[in-house]
Amino acid sequence: MSSVFDDFLHAPEVLESFGAQRLVAAMLQVESALAQAQADHGLIPVEAARSIAGTCKVELFDAPKIVRDSASSGSLAQPLVKSLRETVGLFNPSAVPFVHFECTRQDLVDTTMALMTQRALAVTCAYVQNCVDRLERTSTHLASVAPLRRSLQRLEHSGADALAVQLGGTIAGMAAQGAAVQAQVAATLGLAVPCAPWDVQRDAWLALGCDVALLVGSLGTLARTLLSDTPEDSSPAGCLIALAMARRAPQRAAGLLSSMPHAHERNLGFWQADQSDWTQLLMSAHASAWGLAQTLQKS
Repeated sequence: MSSVFDDFLHAPEVLESFGAQRLVAAMLQVESALAQAQADHGLIPVEAARSIAGTCKVELFDAPKIVRDSASSGSLAQPLVKSLRETVGLFNPSAVPFVHFECTRQDLVDTTMALMTQRALAVTCAYVQNCVDRLERTSTHLASVAPLRRSLQRLEHSGADALAVQLGGTIAGMAAQGAAVQAQVAATLGLAVPCAPWDVQRDAWLALGCDVALLVGSLGTLARTLLSDTPEDSSPAGCLIALAMARRAPQRAAGLLSSMPHAHERNLGFWQADQSDWTQLLMSAHASAWGLAQTLQKS
């Protein structure tokens, strides 16, 4: 987040959902799963994979520094891979050439984003379901339940299509081995196997983003409804958060939609803008759902 004017609208758990520690931990999970799958299918030595997987522990790395260093490289992946190679080299120098083997920076970051998105959405949807349950138990504002239920259904459907591993770089060109590695990485991470290369399935990813934006809008509508029954001098903070997030979501979704014509190997600037819009949109949904769940719990 960029300033106190952003931070105060988010609970600590929301700010941490895409914080440096979570990001680096997720990238290391991808690297570990990749090394293990490549060893299982004969692409790298088994001992090298063991060393890489054994080193992929977030506590061994300076996560904030890795994120800071990404500013000078234009990619979150580059400083992570550099640090991973250096750390693996301390324990098993012969394994260093097999770190991030035949994987592109875009593959690493896009797969990491799918993994982090899956987790953030699971938490967000749990809060939304909590709101639905409380509204139904109290029999108040029942008209607001249907849009939330529809949002949960849409997210389940679009998430199943979009939350997939992305190994469309060098690995995808390895015929049977490439497909097998991709399938094993997907199974290890709990993600889907994509049905097509990344550049021609952007619509599935963006459909998920649009569904997240719709959820934020529905949560904002619920917040407005709840505020209509609340004295002006005692407005619940959760409702105010949800309304603020509902104002932001359309711009984030529009930013994502504008990226659809980009090439598969996206130019610097566009790729980074996508990542920012995506995380801000997910954090808006998380903050809205968390805030309203807290508000309904107290009512």
